[in-house]
Amino acid sequence: MAIITYVLIGVYALLTGVAGLQQWKEHGYQARTFLFLVLSISILVTILIPNKALVLMLLILEFVLLHVLAVAEGLLTNKQLRYSHHIVRFVFHCILLFMVWKFVK
Repeated sequence: MAIITYVLIGVYALLTGVAGLQQWKEHGYQARTFLFLVLSISILVTILIPNKALVLMLLILEFVLLHVLAVAEGLLTNKQLRYSHHIVRFVFHCILLFMVWKFVK
């Protein structure tokens, strides 16, 4: 279960990073794009930390920051929010955090 959780989190971080790089390539440097890249790298580094409680706390912080960035991106780029996208993303983050929490305790 732990391996599946870490693989899911790692793939998610890689996909977020690739999307950030693609956006950087298309639109040039923007602070939001840079923050997406920093967060995806920090998620990859976080899952390598041996202290499981610290991993859980950092992932909570990183997922919250990802939501804030995604909302800002939606509002600034599209001038609107796609609520279904953010709800699905939030549920996915909650599932990942629950999976991490299960083997932390």
